[in-house]
Amino acid sequence: MATSGGGAWSSTTAADRLVPLSVARPLQRPTDVSPPDTSSHTPLRATLFDADATDRTVDFDRAAVDRVGKQQLLWLDIQHRAEAEIRALSEVIELHEDQRDLLASTSTDVRLLRYPDRVHLRLIAVEERRNGASNSTPLPAPTAIDVIVAPDVVITAHDGEVSAFRAFREEIRGDSALGALHAAGFVAVLVDAVLDGYLAFVEAIERRIDTLDEAALRPGESATFLREVVTLRRRVALLRRALAPHRWTFAPLARPDFELEGVGKPWPGIVDRLERTVDAVENARELLIGTFDVYMASSAQRTNEVMKALTILSAILLPAVVLAGVMGMNFRIGFFDNPTNFWFAIGAMGLLAVGVLGASRWRGWI
Repeated sequence: MATSGGGAWSSTTAADRLVPLSVARPLQRPTDVSPPDTSSHTPLRATLFDADATDRTVDFDRAAVDRVGKQQLLWLDIQHRAEAEIRALSEVIELHEDQRDLLASTSTDVRLLRYPDRVHLRLIAVEERRNGASNSTPLPAPTAIDVIVAPDVVITAHDGEVSAFRAFREEIRGDSALGALHAAGFVAVLVDAVLDGYLAFVEAIERRIDTLDEAALRPGESATFLREVVTLRRRVALLRRALAPHRWTFAPLARPDFELEGVGKPWPGIVDRLERTVDAVENARELLIGTFDVYMASSAQRTNEVMKALTILSAILLPAVVLAGVMGMNFRIGFFDNPTNFWFAIGAMGLLAVGVLGASRWRGWI
């Protein structure tokens, strides 16, 4: 695959696949101002990062992608998987049939497709989703993100705005040097932002676990505690199921043959970053198990205290029960002829109870 002198995405067999993009008037972004407003949910956002000039937005029309220079990088972000957006993208680049099918689907299956002139990667990010009341705890909802990587061009497609991309844009103050990156390096930046979203959920889960440790020691909160443990366990399981399959798709990114695609070499540490994120999810699971162990130990301690009290009470009353049983046998002695001896029997029972209680205190049983 050959590229033009300006870093174009073209080849001898696909020279007419890409239609030019016309560049709009640059957006002036001084270094001392706040980041641009990203609250608007436009269905398509195209940004041209220029290391030698000003980063700017571009219009998604029939302009030339092959004008992207050596120190420039074009990022096209499609925020709606509608047929119109996919058709508009097809007018700029020729999409393969399996690419169109993948772009139109919302399945959360991680995929990696490699073509002579591009790489198509499907990632799974997690977004906040609330159930019921507005003050309920947000739940992690898997969201599919398609990433098409070509020389100096990166295309992302998803449904709705992705918080990881929004946070990445908000980090940039003024002009950036992102245009000097290869496309694969920029993909590593986006992937790292997606992994940060997982870590944010893990941190929130760990904060909830810290509060559960205190609840585990308080009696009378068993039902609430167990419900919360089950809820957190489901969240950890969802994060792990969404994150673990990326191991099989990230591994090829670190192999030497990936550079043959002409998109550059990704950051080698992206695989290690993924493993650390997986370890963080596993650590949250271990913390949750540890919290449940604290709850079980606390419950066992309270049960032991109850059984201890019942045992001491039984030991105190046992001599009186034995004495009453002996005196209730069917034989007659002169002791029963005097009614006042009843109080002697009651006193003897009390003395035996006091003796057992004193012995238990002396031995440290109570």
